[in-house]
Formats: sequence, structure tokens, C-alpha cells
Amino acid sequence: MRPLGKGDPQQIGPFRIIGLLGGGGMGRVYLGRAADGQSVAVKTARAELADDPGFRKRFAREVAAAQRVGGPFVAPVVAAAPHDDVPWMATAYVPGLPLSTAVADAGPLPGPTVRLLAAGLLQALAAVHAHGLVHRDLKPSNILLTADGPRVIDFGIAHSAADTALTVTGTTMGTPGFMAPEQLTVSGPGITGAADVFALGGVLVFAATGSGPYGSAEPQVLMYRTVHEQPRLDGLPAGLREVAADCLAKEPAGRPDLPSLMARVGPPGPYGGDWLPDRLTVELERLSARLGDPRAPGAAFPPTPHQPQGPPPPHGIPTPSGSYGTPQFPAPYPPAAPTPPPAAPAAGPSRRRLLAALSVAGVAAGGGALAWTLRSTGGAAGPDPAAGRRPGGAATGAPAAQLPQALRDAGVLTIGSDLTYAPMESLSGDRPTGFDIDLGEALGRVLGLRVTFRNAAFDTLLTGLNAGRFQLVMSALTDTKERQEGRGDGAVTGAGVDLVDYFRSGLSLVVRKGNPSGIQGPGDLPGMTVAVQRGTAAHDYLQQLNRQPTAKVRPLAFASSAEVYAAVAADRAAVCLDEYPVAAHAAATRPGGDGLVLTGKQIDPVPFGIAVARKQPALRDAVRDALDQLIASGDYRTLLRRWNVEDGAVERAVVNGGG
Repeated sequence: MRPLGKGDPQQIGPFRIIGLLGGGGMGRVYLGRAADGQSVAVKTARAELADDPGFRKRFAREVAAAQRVGGPFVAPVVAAAPHDDVPWMATAYVPGLPLSTAVADAGPLPGPTVRLLAAGLLQALAAVHAHGLVHRDLKPSNILLTADGPRVIDFGIAHSAADTALTVTGTTMGTPGFMAPEQLTVSGPGITGAADVFALGGVLVFAATGSGPYGSAEPQVLMYRTVHEQPRLDGLPAGLREVAADCLAKEPAGRPDLPSLMARVGPPGPYGGDWLPDRLTVELERLSARLGDPRAPGAAFPPTPHQPQGPPPPHGIPTPSGSYGTPQFPAPYPPAAPTPPPAAPAAGPSRRRLLAALSVAGVAAGGGALAWTLRSTGGAAGPDPAAGRRPGGAATGAPAAQLPQALRDAGVLTIGSDLTYAPMESLSGDRPTGFDIDLGEALGRVLGLRVTFRNAAFDTLLTGLNAGRFQLVMSALTDTKERQEGRGDGAVTGAGVDLVDYFRSGLSLVVRKGNPSGIQGPGDLPGMTVAVQRGTAAHDYLQQLNRQPTAKVRPLAFASSAEVYAAVAADRAAVCLDEYPVAAHAAATRPGGDGLVLTGKQIDPVPFGIAVARKQPALRDAVRDALDQLIASGDYRTLLRRWNVEDGAVERAVVNGGG
């Protein structure tokens, strides 16, 4: 980090600028601090970009998309102002070394480190692809090595800056030597997530050998080699060589998908103190001390233990750890101990739960927070229609009267959410929207509190709750015994939480109107073509079904949810399978009048709960009774109908019903 110069800003948005970190594709990159001590990397646009209206539009669009990407292996966008005089964005900052710098300084990485690097990068790409983004410029300088694993930076946003450069100069988007052939040929296939898989192969070659798959040369030479020559894989150990070769296939269709690569590489972590060579670990410690890492001892937000124990767990639905198959990454890349296959089909992880359920100290420290304040009518609520005695002997009364005095005095209820799971919670423009948002606002009215939603990566929400950054968490959070006891999601999240169950969700089947194939439930699926999105709970469920000694389902897997529903509407598939709230909302709101409907009952529904720190029983009881009041008044059903998810209704508020 360099000191600020005369022309550098002292403040950008809400962030005090500490120093200059360097330059990026957009412009300059600064180290900033928020009022709560969170460290961020603030990137500002170059003047020629700031003057281009087209850039601003693309920048705003892709910032909105990037804010939905969470998980422990990406640097989340926490704030942005694409329409300021100087457009900027801020990402959560974690002290790290670019992979390019680490290899230049310390030489090629050892085999176990490359294995852990590959596993983390696969998780990062899965998180990016799940939201319809393609990184397009995965390369060693866009990968940070941190004490808690790798981090991918500049997804989506690098695409915006390069788009403008392409318009102005005719240059190509990406970095020669790591770009896929289809990025280099005008008449080639469209750019999909397979381009990122190609780049991943190049990154692994670089990490293990110190050189890219096509050597070092002028950009034009590297581009020619990429299209016309085979990659140089000499010196790669067995196991890694085969993985890299498959990723570097010339044709996109010939490259493996992310789930199959995850199965071969093995689980991410654990990223302890010895995951990096000693020289790099020492350099990270120096960097952390030099930059005043807020995660250092005595800081406001202490680190969260990072202890992944296999493939990323779901948002709370118990899933067999072998759902990705047994890792097959030969020595010197040893897999984790294999686990037995599931005995029977079960509800798998949900889409974002699969991608963002590991804990991470770096993101947890900053919280990745953006806050929106929602209106509240204020005033105390009337008598609770559900007043009486609960199991366990807790008496109920007017919900607002039960609130802790400090919260009543403050008058503001802060609710943590990751805003990535439409229609439960998401962003519409620059505002939060969804059933969770509406319900949170309604609870605030009953409790006489103004409601603020604070956006953070999902895997940081419970640690944030325990640290007091939120009073509640509402984020389609599945109620499990492990989560209640403070040991879910691969991290210790404090003394535990109580979960006030407010919704039930499983998987649902969607067919064309009239249900021409007569599908009513899972028993009707064998022999059918079923559309599904790759890497989701539904995809995992179909794979488990096909392990049973019955007629096989014919999965038709797609990269995006839109393609899944389009396949059913076009009669390419008899049915599709998706998570209930997503399926119900998509069928009801799909444009074009395609006539899609849900059929049968939800498959293996489980409760979603509003999380309250266990040390706050008065707040828990107030929330429970406020929800009961909304149920009794009919307001709860009205909100469900607004979002087309009535079948997720609960009859009454129950605490810890999922355990």
C-alpha cells in the first residue's frame, strides 16, 4: 500500500480512504474503512470510462448482479455508486497476495496447495455462474491467496470496463494465455461458463509450474497458440495434468462442468495456517499487520473459524456428504476420506445454499453489508390474537410490550439477509424486495419499529447475529438442530440461535398446463425427461433418484433457471424440478403466457426460520407473537399470495420446530 497523493480522495461514499492499493482495469484501487471498522477495497473508474454513458449503464447493471454473488471464495461487492461523478464500487477487503505475485516471489506452489486452490476456485466460479455471470478474465492476478483460502476478484465488473475498451479500440476482452478459444474467434460459439473452466485450467498450470499453458510471448502469439496449438503440460504431476488438460479442451462442449470437477478435485479446505508455503504465510502476516487488518487480535470483529468438512453443506437441509461422488484426484492430491452413498433420495441443497454455505473469516469480518431502511407505521400493536400459553410455559402478550427496552428505545430493528433468493428476498433496482422483505416490514409494524435490512453474504449472517450486527436474520434460513446449537454451516456461530419458523419449502414439479404427461409426484418421474439447473438441490435430487434400483430419470441439465422453464414450455422436457418458492413464482410470473403450473405436493418440505440470538429470549417471543398476530389477521396469507407462495404457509409460529 502506498500513501495518498495530492490528487487522491480522502473520502469516497461512506468510506474514509486510508491508502492506495494500486491500479485495476477500471482505474485506481484504494483501501477504505467504514464507520464500523470494516475494511474495503474501493475501485474508481478512469476518466475516459466515467465520461462514457454506455460504461455507466453496464457498470450499474453488473454491480447489481455482482452484489447477489456470495460465498467464502469471492470478494463480495458491499457498496457502489455507478452514477457518481467518479463511478466507484467497494468490495470486502481481505489481506491477500495475488497468485501472480506469490508464484513470482516464491516459485510454483506445492501439490497440496494447488489442490486446495483448485477446490476454492471451483466454489467461486459456481457462485458466479449461479447468478448468470461469467467472469471472462480469470487469471493469476485476479486471484488472491489469503490466510483463509483463495478469493476471486473482479467478476462481472472487469467485463464492464473491457466492454468499453472493446468499443473504443477494438481490443479483446480477457487476458491472452488464459482466454478460451471462443473468446478469440469472431465466428466462434457464444461465451458461457465453459470459458471460465478453460481459464481455470490455465491458472492451475501457472500455479504448479510458474508458467501459463502457452508459455510467455507477445499477446498475438499467445492468442495464436491458444487457438491452434496444444497446451504445454510438461512438469505437472499426475492427477493435476489430467484435470488441466480436460479444462483446456478447445471446444466448450468438451470441457467438464463444475460439479464433475468438484468431485475430482475434492472438497475445499481446511484452509489452516499451513495451506500455503511458509514464505507466503509470513508475507501475509506482514501484509495484515502493515494494513491494519481489522481481523487482528483486539479488533472489533474477531475471525470466524474456517472449518469446512467436505462439500459445501446446504442452507440447512441435511445432505449426504457424498452427493458429489467420491473425490478422484490421485496423489499428490489426496482426496478426503470417501463417505458412503445415500440410502434413499432426500432433499438436496438449495441453489444458493450449495454455493454459499461455508464460513469465511475475511467476509465475516466485514459483513459485506449494504443497508436499506423500510417504512414502518410505528405504534404499539394491539392484543395478541394468539395470547395464551406456549409449550414450555412461556406466556404471551402484546408483542411490542415484550421487546427488550434497549430495542424499544432505539426504535430500529436491523434484519440481516443476503438478498439473493427470489422471490424470498432479492434486489429490484436498488431496493430489497421479496416475501421475506414484506414479512419483515409487517413484523416491524406490529412491533412498532422501523425496519432496516442489511445485506451480507449468507455464510456471515449467523456470526453477524452473534456479534450484534443484526437483531434478526431472515434469509430463507432452514431450521436445523445444528444451526440452533451454533455449529452449522462449517463454523461456530456463538451460543446458538432460536428459529421462529415462518415458511415451509421443499422441491416442486412444474409442467405445462393440462399436465399432458399426468405427472403428480416423484414416483411418476422414471422414464421422463426432467429439466433441471446444474449444481442445484433439484439436480442433486435427480442424481440420487437415479442411484435407486428403478427405471431411470432422464435429466436435461441447463446452466440457467430461464433455460429450464423454457425447455418445459417448448415441450423439450415433460417437467422441471426446482425449489418450491422459485418454481411457484416462476410459473406464476413467467412472461409470454407459456402456461406453466405446479403439480403435486412439495417434496420433502422443511421449515425456514427467523433467527434470533439465543441470549435474546424476549425478542424471540415478541417476534413469535407478532408473527402469530399476522397469521390470525390474515395479513400473512395476503403476503404469501402477493408472491405466489401460498403453499409455503405455516399455521402458527413455532420456535425451533425443525430440530
